[in-house]
Amino acid sequence: FKWEAYSTWLSGFALLVVLYWWHADLYIVDRNVSAITPMQAVALSAALLVAGWIVYDQLCKRLGFAHERVLAVVLIGLLTAVAWGLSHVFSGRAMYIQIGGMLGTMMAANVLFVIIPSQRKLVEAKARGEPPDPVYGMRGKQRSVHNNYFTLPVLLTMLAGHFAFATGRARGWIVLVALMVLSALVRHFYNRR
Repeated sequence: FKWEAYSTWLSGFALLVVLYWWHADLYIVDRNVSAITPMQAVALSAALLVAGWIVYDQLCKRLGFAHERVLAVVLIGLLTAVAWGLSHVFSGRAMYIQIGGMLGTMMAANVLFVIIPSQRKLVEAKARGEPPDPVYGMRGKQRSVHNNYFTLPVLLTMLAGHFAFATGRARGWIVLVALMVLSALVRHFYNRR
C-alpha cells in the first residue's frame, strides 16, 4: 500500500499548494483573526507540516512501545495546542486543513520512513537466513496502528471546509479536537469489533 499512501499525500499536498498556499490571501489569512501576510502564512503552514512529523516521530521513538496511551494523550494535547494557536492566526477552514495536512504528512512519513524500511529489514534478514529483529516488526506495527487511527480524523479535516458550522465558529479549534477524538473513538470501536 505504499504507493497509495505516497500518491494520496502527493495529491493532498498539491491541492494544499494550489488551493490554499497559492491563494493564501483568500483561504488562509483572515484579517479578522490576525495581520499575518500570505507569505508568512504559507511559511508557517510548511513549517508545521515538517515540525509536526519531527515532533511526532521523536515522541514515538522516545516513549517507545510501552507508553502508547501516554503517547495518545500527548498527541491529542499537541494537536489541541496547535489548533488553538492556529485559530489565532489562520482562518477556520485553514486551521482545519492544516491539522489534517499535518496528520496526513505523519501518515505518509510513517509509511516512507518507518513501515516500509522496517518491512525491508525483516525481509532482508529472512533472505539471509537470520532470525529477524522483532523491533522492526514492532515499529512497523506501531506506526500502522497510528495510521489506522489517524484515518478518520484526516478525512474529517479534509471535508470540514465544506461545513461552515464547524469551521466558522469562534472556538472552532474545540469543535475540531472534539470531532477528531470522537472519530478516533469510532475507529477504535470498529477495530475492537
